[in-house]
Amino acid sequence: MTEEVPPPPAGSLIPLSLRLDHIAAMLNAELIDHPVYDGFELQWFDDDRHGTGMLAFLSRREDRRVDYYRQAGLTIDPSGYDIGGGTRSWSVIDFDSARLMVADDGVDAEVRFRDVDGRDVDIRVNDRDGRVRRRGGLLAPVGAAIEHPSSLLLVWMPVFDLVRHGDSAPLVEIDGIDARTGALPGARLHRHHLIKYAAPVLALQVNPSSEAAAAPCDIENVDDVLSIRTSDAGHEARLVLTPRLPNFAADDIPESSGRWHVGIDGVRLTGGVWRCRGTHAGAQVMLDVDERWRPGRLPWLMRAVTTVIPVFRRWPTTYRWVCDIRDPPAAVRGRWQRTGAGGAESYMRATRWRRAEPLR
Repeated sequence: MTEEVPPPPAGSLIPLSLRLDHIAAMLNAELIDHPVYDGFELQWFDDDRHGTGMLAFLSRREDRRVDYYRQAGLTIDPSGYDIGGGTRSWSVIDFDSARLMVADDGVDAEVRFRDVDGRDVDIRVNDRDGRVRRRGGLLAPVGAAIEHPSSLLLVWMPVFDLVRHGDSAPLVEIDGIDARTGALPGARLHRHHLIKYAAPVLALQVNPSSEAAAAPCDIENVDDVLSIRTSDAGHEARLVLTPRLPNFAADDIPESSGRWHVGIDGVRLTGGVWRCRGTHAGAQVMLDVDERWRPGRLPWLMRAVTTVIPVFRRWPTTYRWVCDIRDPPAAVRGRWQRTGAGGAESYMRATRWRRAEPLR
């Protein structure tokens, strides 16, 4: 039975946090038949906190672990990149070429470097044609592929598009051999490659693990509503709980529950139910995610893809956060759990992407 939650005193424990990172631009794709890698991503940074330059990473097909390549001079916290099967390597390198520019009429990207095993990597994409593009916002299903999450990672791309067919075909070459990217059905009709890009990209971690660097958050705990906010590069993320959490320093912590949601720049991304109960050692708080992502207005191709392939909308509902608070509330231990796959297999079928053993 849920009891009325008494107001907590000022300065009381709030075991929730947000961390927001701004990425100037991004381009990525899946590789459908390369013997070593099953995907790549390029990220461009240009701000006072990170510096200016490129971060490139490649995901391994065999175990889905990721190799990262950071351009010298950039400041990036690796704890924010706990994706796929985890980190395999993190290298600081001088790229032979590093460019990623998103304009109103398309994207222009070029990167050349050598991977940790001595393979030359060459990626070139340019679909600019002078025509202004109509784009939409997308919540990237990055979290669907994370096996052991250290946060609820919400990657929001308010301006997102796919590379279009043009005079110059995209090039992805590894160790001198062309690597094929995935493809959406009906390419002759929609004339898009399954190479995705966006500018900016806003990566929000909800309740990141203690290993992540602490981020400043503003907390409002009034009128039976708890609001946690953080910002970066002019963008704001907000986590809201209604009603507010109980006072964890109280002698008797009532069983209580409510709703929560999280969003960026006023766009609601997902949410669910929160629950709290007292335990013999203190208290336990749980966040269950039950809200699917609901996109706004999208170009027809993006709407079709996000409707037909369930993972785009369903993946957040495969996450749960459980936090144990010891008495006195000085020790807080929170952990994220996966409760399902979120439909990732449907994306693999539609794009001919596979996670098989590497070719020998």
